[in-house]
Amino acid sequence: MNIGPIAFTQVGRYAYKIAHITSSQPGYTCDQTVYTLEVYVKRDLDLTVVVFKEDGSKALDIKYEHAYKARPSDPNVMLDPPVVNTVNGSPARDSDFTFQLTAKNSSNPMPTGSANGVKALQITGSGRGTFGRWSYTAEGIYYYTVSEVNSGVSGYTYDTAVYIITDTVKAVDGKLEVARVVTNGANKQVTSLSFINTYAHGNGSTPPDGKPGKPGPVTGDETQAALYIALFCAAGAAALGSIIWLLVSRRRAGRKQNESEA
Repeated sequence: MNIGPIAFTQVGRYAYKIAHITSSQPGYTCDQTVYTLEVYVKRDLDLTVVVFKEDGSKALDIKYEHAYKARPSDPNVMLDPPVVNTVNGSPARDSDFTFQLTAKNSSNPMPTGSANGVKALQITGSGRGTFGRWSYTAEGIYYYTVSEVNSGVSGYTYDTAVYIITDTVKAVDGKLEVARVVTNGANKQVTSLSFINTYAHGNGSTPPDGKPGKPGPVTGDETQAALYIALFCAAGAAALGSIIWLLVSRRRAGRKQNESEA
C-alpha cells in the first residue's frame, strides 16, 4: 500500500505513527504492530527517512501480516445419532453389547474418551446410547464408521451392519459449520444407528451367564427320534425275554427226559 507523497518546505524532524486499523471481518486476526516513521529535512530540503519498530530497532520496510482462522464449530448443534440395540429372543439375562465409532483418519476430531481414533459404547441388553459430540477447528471432509464388536457370547448372532458418518466442515461468516450425513450399507440416509442381535439358545448349550441350560421340550424330529429309541428298547427287551424263555424251556425238557430214562 502506498501512503502517497508528502511535500516538505521547512527544515526539521518530522515523526509519524503508522498502524493498521482492526478489520471487522469475522475470522481475521490483524497485525497490531505500530511503526514510527521519522523524516529528517535538511537545508537543501534533502530528505532522510528512518523507520523504527516498537522496540526501537530500525526496520527496512513496513510489513503487516494478518491471519485468518475461522472459529471452531459448536458441538452443541452437531447431530448426534443414537445407537439403538434390539435383542431378539429370550436370554436368561441381558448381555453387554459393544459398538465402535472409528475415524477414517486417526487424527480426526473425536469425542471425549476416545483413543487412537476409536470410541467404544456399551449397551446392556436392548437399549440406546450415543458416542458424544465434538468440535472441528479446520475445514474439510471427515469420515467415520460405526459397527458392532462381536463379543462371542454363546447363543448370539451379532449384527454386521456398518454405518458411515460424513461430516463436511465449511467456514460461514468466520465460523465453522458442520453438515452431517449418516448412511447405512445400502447408502441410504438414516437418523439412527440400528443394530439387531438375535439370541437362539439351543438344548444343552451354554447361555450368556455361562451356566448350562435346562433341556427344552422335545419337538419335531427330536420327538420322532425319541419314539424310535423307545421302540428299539422295547423290541430289544422283548427279544431278550424270548431268549430267556427258550433257554428255561429247554432246560426243563432236558430234566424230564433224564427222569424218564432213569
